[in-house]
Amino acid sequence: MRTFWSRVVGLFLRRRLECDLADEFGSHLEMLEDEYRQRGMDARSARAAARRDFGNVEQVREMYRDARGWPVVENLLRDIRYTARGLCGTPGFTAAAVLSLALGIGANTAIFSFVNALLLRMLPVERPEELLALHRIGGWGSGYVAWPMYLRLRELNNVFEGVLARSGVWKVRLDTGTERTDFVHREFVSGNYFSVLGIEPALGRLITDGDSRVPQGHPVAVLSYDCWRNRFAGDPHILGRVLNVDDQALTIIGVAQPRFRGVELGKAAEIWVPAMMHRVNFTNPGSHWAWMLARPRPGVSRQHIQAVVNAAVARYLADQFGGRPDNPFRRRSMEQRIEIRSGGVGISQLRDNFRRPLDVLMVLVVVVLLATCVNIANLLLARAAARRRDAAVRLCLGASRGRLLQQCLLESTFLAAAGGALGLLSAIAGSRYILMFLPAAGDTVPLDITPDATVLLFTGVVAMASAFLFGFAPAMRATAVDPISGLRGVAGSAVRRVRLREGLLVVQVALSVLLVGAAVTFVHTLIELRSVDPGFRHTSVISFGLDYPRAWNQTQRTSLRTRLLERAAALPGVLAVAAGFPGPYRTGSSSSGVRVHGLEGTAGIRESVSAQVVTPGYFETIGATILYGRGLEGSDSTGARRVAVVNEAFARHFFGTGDPIGRTLTFEDGKPQSGATTFIVGIVRNMLHDGLRASPEPVIYVPAAQKSTAAEPIVLVRAELPAERVLASIRAVLAGVDPTVSLDDARTIAQRIADSIFLDRILAIVSGFFGVLALVLVIVGLYGVMAYTVARRTSEIGIRLALGAERTRVVRLILSEALVLIALGAAAGVPVALAARRVAASLLFGVPADNGAAMTITAGALLATGLTAALIPAWRAASIRPIDALRHE
Repeated sequence: MRTFWSRVVGLFLRRRLECDLADEFGSHLEMLEDEYRQRGMDARSARAAARRDFGNVEQVREMYRDARGWPVVENLLRDIRYTARGLCGTPGFTAAAVLSLALGIGANTAIFSFVNALLLRMLPVERPEELLALHRIGGWGSGYVAWPMYLRLRELNNVFEGVLARSGVWKVRLDTGTERTDFVHREFVSGNYFSVLGIEPALGRLITDGDSRVPQGHPVAVLSYDCWRNRFAGDPHILGRVLNVDDQALTIIGVAQPRFRGVELGKAAEIWVPAMMHRVNFTNPGSHWAWMLARPRPGVSRQHIQAVVNAAVARYLADQFGGRPDNPFRRRSMEQRIEIRSGGVGISQLRDNFRRPLDVLMVLVVVVLLATCVNIANLLLARAAARRRDAAVRLCLGASRGRLLQQCLLESTFLAAAGGALGLLSAIAGSRYILMFLPAAGDTVPLDITPDATVLLFTGVVAMASAFLFGFAPAMRATAVDPISGLRGVAGSAVRRVRLREGLLVVQVALSVLLVGAAVTFVHTLIELRSVDPGFRHTSVISFGLDYPRAWNQTQRTSLRTRLLERAAALPGVLAVAAGFPGPYRTGSSSSGVRVHGLEGTAGIRESVSAQVVTPGYFETIGATILYGRGLEGSDSTGARRVAVVNEAFARHFFGTGDPIGRTLTFEDGKPQSGATTFIVGIVRNMLHDGLRASPEPVIYVPAAQKSTAAEPIVLVRAELPAERVLASIRAVLAGVDPTVSLDDARTIAQRIADSIFLDRILAIVSGFFGVLALVLVIVGLYGVMAYTVARRTSEIGIRLALGAERTRVVRLILSEALVLIALGAAAGVPVALAARRVAASLLFGVPADNGAAMTITAGALLATGLTAALIPAWRAASIRPIDALRHE
């Protein structure tokens, strides 16, 4: 141990130890000189004899240094200093390599940050890897379940330690006792929510089963740690304080542990309330609102859990919906299933939307990194060629090839480390830029993409892998130098070096074909989506919801909405107003089973038809076209005759080419209006309400007065003035009608449509950036290869010119060589790009997977770019003077 520490000290006190060693050697030599003088020698002879007896001073020094220090470590430190000086001495090369790596590594880190936030980062709960998500599929919607199904699955104690239920996280009113309206994000949870997750209180206690057992539950609440610190300044006396949240008086009983913000990604809960305080029908098997997580018993396999859950769900569905099999609603409800998924990373609808695009982007960034590494490998090969004489001199002086190899790999490591550090900073900025494209909604919070240990480890691994990828082959080539030929300046293996660089360039072009082709494809998809006609004139239309006091009943809400519509219609610049549910490009759905009269068998029955509940003037406000018959009028809200307007898809599905005007139907959804005869009075043009990718589905529009809905209709306003001015006027009108009501999520329809294709925008912009980067790398790589080729063939070109060759022919010669390299790379890359397009076909729109137009554009872009890069070396070759070329030889 003492030797170990003495060696460590020797690394830092080398200069002092060298001085001590020199003094000691000097003392020994003086003693020997004195001894020889006493024997009668003169001073010069005594000094020579003393040195001869003492031995080789430098050899003794090296033996002493090896004994006191670590030669391997000391040599490594010397190589590090040498490498640093070499890189600082070539700032152009270093800057180009580091910036290229920063872009490649930064792109990988930026995309991986989203992968980590959505797919890998575990919830800050106890043993998160054990959690399972019980995800409903089939029926209507997906993910959430009705409360009776939750209670049935909670009884499966043989496979689960506990099953929790929670609602979504929604922004609701918080009464602060002032005139300013404040909001808080609330989540309803079952009594075992915190116990199943293993969450501990930071203050007070948490919600238990006892808080959810009495009718309507206990009016208590638990705050998140962030809410307690930010909204209430960490008040230690917060317990027992009553908050008015959404017109419910809730007593604060505790604060959850730090870092816990709920189990749903992108939505941070600030306050948790017992589920029984939720004003929903807990006995209705068709009221789906609860999301479930479960903690399995130790040793129980997921396959066994799935089998037990399947059996329990089958029994539950038979009990709830087994009767009347001819009822479309019941038949559709029987299709429900529960899928067991991993729950340790939380619940997220964003995950399902992002998974496939993230897979594509991760593949693209890996290709970007490979292209970058190939480009830097070419630069290192050029650098090695320029330093062959230096390597030969070092080999002649006794340096081993291993030592030279170590220095070359150190240079690659330096570049990778600098590129990784700069790439991490660029990744943070790039991730935040991508976040700007996420749709804005009042009840969401940005994803937490702050680099954590996983992201830092990923960046480090990518940087070191990059160093090996681009550094190993050039290092082996740089150290494979024959000392004699290197000192004489003989080319030796120049042909092999050129072939290696050309081969790397072909690989780089092939990778660039994939990147540029992806950019062209996804940009084309975005253009096609933006050109889709949604079926209505969505420009100049604003939509918003109304946030009422919770105590208001349906009559009060309808009365206020009617008054608001009347006053808003009279505002300057407002052309039309209406209301409807669910509204274009809004969350929520409304569907019903229908039976069309006069059609035999099942031809007149459809289990699910989108049933839009609208007010008169809806079609005029949204800008829809009535094709046949008429729209909905004010008299339809008061008349005894029930009427409806259907879209083209509905008419085509049920009536084919027949005339549906005047035909009748009944709703089969088990609601009070079921069985009442409804007359079709008009056909409206197909409209895409849910997305530009969707195909027109049968839709039926009915007056709000004739079909009840528990959901709150959305207000639509068509105006000829800017949206900000119109919304300011509407807020003023609403304050005059009732100041306790406010607007919610007010945006134009155009903004909502743009938000609906945010993933396509991200893919187009990011892949477009990668495509441009690939072209830049091709320019750098091809320029370097052709410039080296011209320098190597200077004498040959000079002789050609001296023998009468035209300069234009020399230009064509160099450009033809560049064209061959580009063609070889394109030939290798096009099949891979076409295969990749077929794999990503689900992300495309209006772009056939086997369409060659994108590949033609890609090849043309690479050809133009490559020839432009080769033009400068070609022109330089044509400008060579024969006499200078011969002197060069």
